[in-house]
Amino acid sequence: MMSLEPHWFSTIFGVYYFSGTFLSALAIITFLVVYFHQKGLFPKGIVTDHYYSFGALLYGFLNFWAYIAFSQFMLIWYANLPEETFWFLNRWEGSWQIYSIALILIHFLIPFFALVSQPSKTNGSRLKFMAIWLLVAHFMDLYFLVMPTFSPDGVALGWIELGFFLLAFGIVFLTFSIKAKSVNLVPIGDPKLKRGIDFRL
Repeated sequence: MMSLEPHWFSTIFGVYYFSGTFLSALAIITFLVVYFHQKGLFPKGIVTDHYYSFGALLYGFLNFWAYIAFSQFMLIWYANLPEETFWFLNRWEGSWQIYSIALILIHFLIPFFALVSQPSKTNGSRLKFMAIWLLVAHFMDLYFLVMPTFSPDGVALGWIELGFFLLAFGIVFLTFSIKAKSVNLVPIGDPKLKRGIDFRL
């Protein structure tokens, strides 16, 4: 992604990408665990303490993503070097300015307040909703990193961008559905399974 702007560089960009991707992975795992538990496909020993752990991980890495994003912006803003600042300036022109503000709201502020309380971290429906919310936010973040290079005049969202996302999701979902029918979703025989189910805060 950095090669799209060969004259721009950031020593923190790799950590920024990692934080968003890891947060998305946690969101997928959280959604699947809560969904399967509510459908009765997991052991009955799963309780709100398990939910709280997933909620706390989502909340922690959400803040980690925001910290890294702000760190990258602050260092570039403070140095004020033309070979660095143009990357952010391109994302502050036309409709990209609105998109940048929306990204801050959707990817940080709204989920921050939605997951900050303890009850919200133990509510299965809230966790499922926020997991999907964070996946959509991560898609927006990737779009923010890539598309201003190809569409500097403003946001351009077409069927190709959405189609690729739906295709990738469909392939993963189809593969998982086929494999889930032939294997047990619970790792029976795992020596740490009972300790995990008996986990309490």
